[in-house]
Order: sequence, then C-alpha cells, then structure tokens
Amino acid sequence: MGDDECHLLYRAISSPLTIGGEKLELSTIGHAISFDRINFLNRRPFITPEFPWEQFGCEDPRITYMDGTYYIFYTAIASWPPNPKGIAVAVATTQDFRKILEKHLLTPFNAKAMTLLPEKINGRFAIILTANSDLPPSTIGIAYLNSLQQLWDQKFWSDWYANLDHHKIPLLRDPHDHVEIGAPLIKTKAGWLMVYSYIKNYRSSQKFFGVEAALLDLNDPQKIVGHTNHPILYPELDYELTGLIPNIVFPSGALVYNDNLGVYYGAADTRVCLATCSLDELLEELTIQKA
Repeated sequence: MGDDECHLLYRAISSPLTIGGEKLELSTIGHAISFDRINFLNRRPFITPEFPWEQFGCEDPRITYMDGTYYIFYTAIASWPPNPKGIAVAVATTQDFRKILEKHLLTPFNAKAMTLLPEKINGRFAIILTANSDLPPSTIGIAYLNSLQQLWDQKFWSDWYANLDHHKIPLLRDPHDHVEIGAPLIKTKAGWLMVYSYIKNYRSSQKFFGVEAALLDLNDPQKIVGHTNHPILYPELDYELTGLIPNIVFPSGALVYNDNLGVYYGAADTRVCLATCSLDELLEELTIQKA
C-alpha cells in the first residue's frame, strides 16, 4: 500500500431482501480508498455473507496489519431477528484489499468488536474484544495467543470465556452502562491508546452514546494507565442527532497524521464521519485523569 493511500472498510446496508425466508436489509462491508483521508473513491462490496454463521449480515469491521497481512475482524450475524446466540466475531484476511484470502468464525459465544494489537506482547499475540456485547453488562477483555491460527480454535475461546473475569479490562463504571471496543489500538509514547464506545444508561430508554479513550500499559495491556471519565465525542451535530437510529456516535477506526488523532465513526447509523484532535493534548488529559 502506498504511503498516501487510506483504505476504508465500512458497513453498508442493502435494499430490502428476502434471505432464508426473512425480509431484511442486509449489512455488508464495503471498501473505498482515499488519498487525503477525507474524500473516498471507488466504493464497492468487499466482505459479504458466504457461510451460515454470517448469512444475515457482516458488520463493523476493524483492521490490523501484521506481517504482511491485514486481519479484518467483524461482527457475523447468524440468526434473524439478531439475538445474542447468533452474534459473534469473525475474521477475514487480505494482503491487498482486492481479494479475501480466508474467513473464519472465531468466538463460540456472544461477542463483537475484536482487535489485534499490531505487535507481539512478551512474545505472544494480543487480542482485545468485547464479550457479552448483547448480554449486558458487556466486558472488554484481553486474550494472548501463541499463534494466529489459535484465533479460530473454538476450544481456546471456550476456555478463555469460562475464565472471563480473569481477562477483564475494567473500564465499566456502572453495571447499567455499556462498553465496547471502538478503534484498533494505537501505540503511543504513553501507552496503547484505545478509543471505545461508552454508553450510559444502556439498559434504559435514556441511553447516551459517547466516545471515550483509555491508555493501556505497553507491556501489560490489561493494566489501565489512564482513562477519561467523560465523553470526548458525543451526539451534538444534526447528522449525529438524526438518521436511521438517532443520537448515536460509534467509533470503528483511528489513525495518526501530522500529530493529530483522527477517529472514524458512525453517526446515527447513517453516515461515516471523521473527528480529529491533538494527540499530545489527548495523551496529557488521559495522564491527568488517572492521576
């Protein structure tokens, strides 16, 4: 990939279809390319349902580059209407964003929003994911793998889930709230930067969607170095307040460019947006918040 190329994977929704006797608007994952990080060209379908475990939709991709391969983690929907038993994480791989090399179903339990750290931690691969994403309260946890082939080892994940409390990264401030991984983590001088969704009053009709940030220790990402106690982004503009599902902002991607952090997020389940801030100012705030 060229230095000026920015690849975007996004959730796209079809016109009404009938699949397995069910009428629905199917979620697929599209691809587009940009040379300025703002204007995207050549939009096309990229990840679409092929297997029973994703037959009712592929959603919310998160990308990590590792050893010549892009690992694209996404939500796979196996049942309709969607329910926790039919919502899990899958992975697709590519080397060029032209073709998919392989696909695998990963979690044998309800989960979303998985991401791979872009380098090994103490000799092992590190995965951060959201377990029980549709069985609140959700849990953000960490898993360590000896090889990337363990990603689709169902026994590995069953054993991991049986000890979920031991893998927890404790970002949830209230059991009535909800947390979910947003963008893949970014390595900074202060720690691993994680931008994530924090939804207040998740179990009520008064949900408040916000985006927060945390710093995780570079050598022990289960350890929180700093975190916000308030949203750094929340619905306030017209395109965030109105749409298919109003009053939602939800992060899925991030990059650093010219010392600024750019967060790509969905607004009202209708638009893809970009918000930016000074990376150094955010890291300073995170450090102060923890202190």
